[in-house]
Amino acid sequence: MTSSFHIPRVKVEVATQLKDFKTPLEKIDYLEILAYEIRDKLDWMKRHEASVEPGNEIELLRRKDSLSAEREITKQLRDLKSEYKKDFERRQKLAWPEHKRLPFPIVWDLDTYLEWEAPIEAKGRKHDWCLWLRQGLIKNEGDDWRFKDNILRHARLDAIDKGETDDEILWCCLSIGEEFVHFLDIQMVNPSTQLPTGRGKRAAPELHKVIWRAYRYASTSNEIPSAQEVWDALQLDPMMFDPKRILIEDQIDEKELWYYPNHEAEEKKYSRNSLNSMLSRLKKNPPQI
Repeated sequence: MTSSFHIPRVKVEVATQLKDFKTPLEKIDYLEILAYEIRDKLDWMKRHEASVEPGNEIELLRRKDSLSAEREITKQLRDLKSEYKKDFERRQKLAWPEHKRLPFPIVWDLDTYLEWEAPIEAKGRKHDWCLWLRQGLIKNEGDDWRFKDNILRHARLDAIDKGETDDEILWCCLSIGEEFVHFLDIQMVNPSTQLPTGRGKRAAPELHKVIWRAYRYASTSNEIPSAQEVWDALQLDPMMFDPKRILIEDQIDEKELWYYPNHEAEEKKYSRNSLNSMLSRLKKNPPQI
């Protein structure tokens, strides 16, 4: 649990905290972490209440408020999972094998990296993996780095679902040495991790690169993904494939997306119907990413 993580004390705080999250899946992930954390808190409160003074009125009121927050978390989680069941299942389908949320295994040092390098390289996904890891890291106030909160939530929940403890993730992923970050930078430019490129002299438009990253991601669960599976991946988490942030995150739906061709251009529309032919061209001449 990060230092900024706040377990709601009363029912109304649950809805207040959810306002900070844009997508339904982000809300579901956060609620699942809250449900896990508040169960631990209630267990502690019950033990603390017994040790201080059994039947203490103030302690009982505090636990009653926390119980109301837990019920609200359960209700919100149930409603969101029911309404967005397809999105939830689609993400699970696109996750790395033996994971439900993470598109790739999370690693935090050279030892954990080497544990996963061979099987990921065997699938031809090493470049995508290194890129995903590097984009998921942010600088702490000191010299170390940490993974973004959404990735930490996914990693913790995947570990909990497998019956593992999330202690190692919280301990290791909140403080990652700068030398490992430099190592990832080197891996991304190492020729052995680069994708094959075509012979064209013109640089590929950034949108083509975004779509190609989504295609390679979708190929994790299906060797030859359909155009719809690629579009689903884009719609599910567009920022994962868009390091230069050309996509307009909240303007992508089942029929179209909006993006900026470059920093000086006006926004443009790209239709889902154009994706089939786009993928055919990209397969013949993959962009360098």
